[in-house]
Amino acid sequence: MTHKKIIALITDFDPSDGYIGTMKVVILSINPNAIIIDLAHNISRFNIRKGAFILLSAYKYFPPGTIFVCVIDPGVGTKREGILLRTKNYFFIGPNNGVFSYVADADGITEVVKLENEEFFIKPVSKTFHGRDVFAPVAAYLSLGFPPSKFGEKLDLHNFNKIKVSKPILRDNYLEGEIIYVDGFGNCITNIPGEALSRYKRGNVFWVSISGGEKFAVRLVDAYGEANRDESVMLIGSHGFLELSVNQGSASKRFGLIEGDRIRIELD
Repeated sequence: MTHKKIIALITDFDPSDGYIGTMKVVILSINPNAIIIDLAHNISRFNIRKGAFILLSAYKYFPPGTIFVCVIDPGVGTKREGILLRTKNYFFIGPNNGVFSYVADADGITEVVKLENEEFFIKPVSKTFHGRDVFAPVAAYLSLGFPPSKFGEKLDLHNFNKIKVSKPILRDNYLEGEIIYVDGFGNCITNIPGEALSRYKRGNVFWVSISGGEKFAVRLVDAYGEANRDESVMLIGSHGFLELSVNQGSASKRFGLIEGDRIRIELD
């Protein structure tokens, strides 16, 4: 019987360092039939929020049963747990540091297991590279059909760490939300759902303020190409959330936006 389970990797490693390739070799040495997908690498160092958002944006396009291994792990080697999260349709392996916050909410938690059974680790376990010695081999054994219970005891869900993101405020006269991701183009994605602007025509101009600061005008468009070059715009991105953009420029640099900033959009 072959085990052609998909294992998707997301890390803040630079591909030139060899860490990613080493993880792949560990996986394939245990399950030569695993299908390894490079979902994302070279994420901003230690940026748990970015990793969480990339997972949220991508996971549902993978077939059910896919195993995601996430190594954005500034707490590696400390007492933070390594975990295996099982949602309704997928598996996620990595540190218990909040990186699985969004997918847990989106797909629903079935169980969370602490990675404790060293029988499935590469030894000696490094204090600085759990991606190689813990997460990669556990993913490989999971892909062979080992049940989550083999890897350790269940984690009390009260101890499942989540990123703290305030809920968007949706009013008739204003919307308020948080920047949850800044992509490589400098587009600033908020946690405001796109349908909150469904009643407004494209081309409308709105006033936006950041954390109660100075206001600036943006135009609502359907696509980047509808804007003039260097124009500040607002649109619904492929992920379904409202985003601030500058056509062929960077909204993040123009407005000084980073993940966690609050924005307010005046509708009247």
